[in-house]
Amino acid sequence: MIKCVLLSTAVFLFMICPGTSAQVDLEKTENRMKSAIQIESQAQEKVENWTAGKEDLVSDIRTIQTTNTWLEYQNQKYSIYINKLNQQIELLNVKKLEARKVREGLEPYLEKEVLVRLENYIASDLPFYEEVRAQGIKDIKNTLNDPRGTLAEKLRQVLSVLEIEANYGKEVGISNVTLPVDGKETEVTILRFGRVAMFYISLDGKKIGRWNEQARAWEPLPKSFEREINRSLQMARRERTSDLIYIPVGAMKP
Repeated sequence: MIKCVLLSTAVFLFMICPGTSAQVDLEKTENRMKSAIQIESQAQEKVENWTAGKEDLVSDIRTIQTTNTWLEYQNQKYSIYINKLNQQIELLNVKKLEARKVREGLEPYLEKEVLVRLENYIASDLPFYEEVRAQGIKDIKNTLNDPRGTLAEKLRQVLSVLEIEANYGKEVGISNVTLPVDGKETEVTILRFGRVAMFYISLDGKKIGRWNEQARAWEPLPKSFEREINRSLQMARRERTSDLIYIPVGAMKP
């Protein structure tokens, strides 16, 4: 369009100013017009390039702003996470110190208090399962003296033996042993009622006796208790239904 206007202008000037001088002026004018067109074209191209570059730049800026917003959000979240982790670390350090204090106090307590009391208690208790109970004490000592053992293992071993000892007091136990009866070794059946009383019955059922806690020795019982002791043994063996029984517990009247 611009070229058409310039050409029309040139023709018009040629018609007004005929001759050589007019032709020279027309050529100059046409050259200036061409130069102006070229400059305008270059400027238009630069504008178009700048517009395209501007859009890319705006898009990059928006991307950077979005990324920056996300990073700020992440930084806030990580700050919260770090604070919580620091709090948990402080709590774990406190628990670690408490666990160390517990260990420093618990392990000596298990060995010097619980074990000693348990040994004394078994020694003064009714004489039953001596080998088994002695092995339980030995197992505790081995565990407590094991340098590789953890406090949890040592505590578990002690509690296990204590639980077994506690269950002895709730059961009716039956075992066969050899005892000195009337001056000679006799095979008998031991009938134990928890930790309340222990009785013996000879295999023929004719000799009965009990453990005298005060004298710490076995003593014979009168024939009058023979029936009740035998009935008790039958009930313990589930050979007859449970029923009331009358057995001597504690000191007997002379």
